[in-house]
Amino acid sequence: MEIQLKKFQSFQPPILRGIETTSDCESWLEDVEIPFDSFEYPDERRVNLIGHQLQEVAKSWWIATKEALEQSGTMITWKIFKVEFYTRFFPSLYREDKRAEFENLKQGPMSIEEYVTKFSTLLRFAPHVTGNYEAVIDQFIGD
Repeated sequence: MEIQLKKFQSFQPPILRGIETTSDCESWLEDVEIPFDSFEYPDERRVNLIGHQLQEVAKSWWIATKEALEQSGTMITWKIFKVEFYTRFFPSLYREDKRAEFENLKQGPMSIEEYVTKFSTLLRFAPHVTGNYEAVIDQFIGD
């Protein structure tokens, strides 16, 4: 595990203190996922490593959340971590606004690169679409 931690931290992933803005929390999650995706870390390793990037309020939140999940018998996967993370650090109104923005997203005057970036960023707020490849494609092309 120590070797994996050093490898992960060689990317210099950011620290989350739990007092950042919603936008900063979103950027933090994107930034910590880069090394996870690069090394193709499995869920279990991601969950174990992420605790090292949390401090102060965020660390306290994760310790309490992890304990509650374990006591309820929930297997903590990366997906579960992200659900809990969004619930805690993204107010429901913010998530609803982002979901509506995703559902109403059209390419319009954006370049394809801009559209893909915006689509990908907002997709995380539409879990009802994320698990269904055909629904993602339909939303992307505007059907």
